[in-house]
Amino acid sequence: MSNPSSKSLTRTTLSLLAVFLLAACQTTVPPVIESLESVAVITEPISEAQAIEQAINSPVLEIEEDDVIESFDNLWDRLRASFLLTVHYDHAAVEQQLTNYIDNQAYFDRISERAQPFLFWIVGEIERRELPMELALIPIVESTFNPNAYSPEHAVGLWQFIGPTARSFGLQQDWWYDGRRDPRASTVAALDYLEQLYQEFNQDWLLALAAYNTGQGNVSRAIRRAGLTRESADFWSLRLANETRSHVPKILALAKLVSDSSSYGVELAPIANEESLVLVEVDSQIDLTQAARLAQLDYSELRSLNPGYLQWATHPDNPQVIAVPIKNAELLQLGIAQLGPDQFVTWDRYEIRPGDTLGGIAQKLGTRVDVLQTVNQLQGSRIVAGDSLLVPRTTNLSLLANFSRGNQSGRRVLPTPNIYTVRRGDNLWNIARKFDLRSAQIAAWNNIGLESVLQPGQELNLEFALDAEPPASEVSINAGAEEYRVRRGDSMHEIANRFRIDLNDLLNWNEMNPQDLIFPGQFIRIIPPESNLN
Repeated sequence: MSNPSSKSLTRTTLSLLAVFLLAACQTTVPPVIESLESVAVITEPISEAQAIEQAINSPVLEIEEDDVIESFDNLWDRLRASFLLTVHYDHAAVEQQLTNYIDNQAYFDRISERAQPFLFWIVGEIERRELPMELALIPIVESTFNPNAYSPEHAVGLWQFIGPTARSFGLQQDWWYDGRRDPRASTVAALDYLEQLYQEFNQDWLLALAAYNTGQGNVSRAIRRAGLTRESADFWSLRLANETRSHVPKILALAKLVSDSSSYGVELAPIANEESLVLVEVDSQIDLTQAARLAQLDYSELRSLNPGYLQWATHPDNPQVIAVPIKNAELLQLGIAQLGPDQFVTWDRYEIRPGDTLGGIAQKLGTRVDVLQTVNQLQGSRIVAGDSLLVPRTTNLSLLANFSRGNQSGRRVLPTPNIYTVRRGDNLWNIARKFDLRSAQIAAWNNIGLESVLQPGQELNLEFALDAEPPASEVSINAGAEEYRVRRGDSMHEIANRFRIDLNDLLNWNEMNPQDLIFPGQFIRIIPPESNLN
């Protein structure tokens, strides 16, 4: 038994040491993101003398000798320590899903790479709410941690929100910005939704996860069909859609693997347990190419860190923040501060109304006809009601050159958005011409035929045309009729049946094994390689 006075001294010493370490950490930690709403600001570092003074003057925390203060260098270790649904890991359905992940090193390498910029913030938000850390694995199942994932059902982002659900949880969606693609905004909305489902389904996380995948109505109907109540319902006994019945076990299987990855033939690439990004407030719309240049970042990297922006610039109103690596934040802030106000171009989007003329619109919006013609690729003055015009808040054509892409013919083309919403009269050919693309590329990427009739309001994914393209190993921008783009829920077996191909042939053509996983957005060869050697 220890001496009481010795124990008190130990407790006080530990308390002072803990406070000192927490304060001293501020001498090396760069700007941090305080919350979703607040923007990190570069602050003056605290000196070591100030840290010691803070430690001495801070109130002493009572820390029992057997209390453990855990510190993780690797974020995966931090996840493992907070898994709470372990009682379900040994269910047969979980074991069945686990076999799909075992020895799949390439899959987890891809997940770690994609998750690295965003996972730290997600883990912190889950801890703040005191939720099961298994929830941090949902984006692996939903989107393979791709914030630009887009399903045939029009679900978008890491957490795969559809539009109406996203709007009901406050996610902004407009022409410039989609909160479903913003990792932080969508995480807040997803966790709000999951917490609501958890309370709605009698604080049962498995039922909440099922409802997140298929909707509250489908789970409630399955409970009624089983003659149960929400208080007595058990996920494993409910008759739900096959996708939902596999969705929940997949999350649990991933958690089981992450808990002891080496035993399953997987090495999880370490992710530093620290924030790697800073949100820099711009206070004005800025072209992302310009921002990348100021921050001394590749444009593709800047776009990948800011997937919520759909166009080539930040939002004209809000949000107007840019996520950059910590080491680039000061460069961006200084660069913005040194730019004169005439170096920023803010854009409006004007929807043409019946009776409008190009001259009238120019006069109304304080611009010139030639400016509208240049940025909207108009050969004359003819405009169509229902179409939209981009309207720059400048008449300096030399500045506008940065916002257009030209080709050898000198024809002006518009900056390419992530998502293009079809307008009345559109077809693949004129959309391709507008953005200097190939109609075959657009068709292949969106799994539609070249002769497809497009409907107003239909969304076309044009991500392949951006510099921030998915890795070449997953997609090919030259994909044509010889390749099929994987959709959410697809399997190699289903693809083989769809195209009447022997499964073994399909696997051989794609150099795959039967246990290999496929991912939304991936292209699968559906004709023998020899057929292309002409």
